[in-house]
Amino acid sequence: MQVCPPASALCSCSHSFTCTLSRTFKSKAMTRRQTFWAAYAVGFAVTSIIAVFAFYMLNQTVPQRVNWQALQLTNLQGKPVSIDNYKGRVVLLNVWATWCKPCLEELPSMDRLQQLYPDKIAVLTVSDEEMEKLLKFRSRQTYSFTYLKANTPLANQQLTVYPTTYILNPSGEVEEIYLGEQAWDSEKMQKRLLKYY
Repeated sequence: MQVCPPASALCSCSHSFTCTLSRTFKSKAMTRRQTFWAAYAVGFAVTSIIAVFAFYMLNQTVPQRVNWQALQLTNLQGKPVSIDNYKGRVVLLNVWATWCKPCLEELPSMDRLQQLYPDKIAVLTVSDEEMEKLLKFRSRQTYSFTYLKANTPLANQQLTVYPTTYILNPSGEVEEIYLGEQAWDSEKMQKRLLKYY
């Protein structure tokens, strides 16, 4: 003989089932939150490791100090040039090559920067390519910045990544080093460079 349970028993069962479901959903919600924060923490840790590694590789790849005098720099007329001649201005010293596409792409912005601040910023480009090649390149371009030729290999100073740009303060000390193409005449970059003047 079947007996229907009392109404109170039905209520009790229903309440118990609801509580069980509630605990299950809360448990799942907590698991999702924990998973999110765990993933966030792992992502942050990985990003930090990559940043540290990149900084380490920068130090290994690009010399923090360069003996510019040892490169025996001259202008394209063959006259010896010293970086000290440009003290008193912020110096943007760009290591480049005529075959380097990113180098060529940033030259126009360097030229505009030089024209904007001829008395505050000196833009110098340094290459160790043959004089004839540099003269030919300059004849095709009307840039206002200064071309310099290194008469000893740039690799002797561990300068092997192009373009690499050193920012020197008016006292001739290195303030920043940039790898790769930059928008040198951007408003942000102008402010960044002028703060050293």
